[in-house]
Amino acid sequence: NFEIPSLKSGFEEKNDLGIRSGNFGVHDSFQFGLAKVKNNLEPCHPLEMSEKYYAANEEKTQMNILRNTQGLHAPIKLAAELRATRAVGRLPFLESSGLSAATLKSSDDFIDFTDILNLPDQDERFFVPHVVMENHLGVL
Repeated sequence: NFEIPSLKSGFEEKNDLGIRSGNFGVHDSFQFGLAKVKNNLEPCHPLEMSEKYYAANEEKTQMNILRNTQGLHAPIKLAAELRATRAVGRLPFLESSGLSAATLKSSDDFIDFTDILNLPDQDERFFVPHVVMENHLGVL
């Protein structure tokens, strides 16, 4: 045993329902969007947990393989670059395309579900920019 972590990563379950309450103790849909309790309940199919955390587990596995092949500096450098690309400042109501992070992960060459059916201009939620900024700044 050389203190090398296993390539298999375990699942971490969340028991939080994910509902944020406003000033009156109920969910405020204007500030936080529509509540989605269904996404945070217990899984109903054995593969649901595997699919839900597939990307995170794949990233952990790639970091472990990178560490074992190239040394400790490679995953630290890649993690720092990914953190820098995710920390680019945007207004809270504008979503990032994630192009720079996809380029670092080499996943920009593949077409998946989110490239076609999950476009920001087709989003069902409508946030008023002024309300979102006031909530972000703590004015509301």
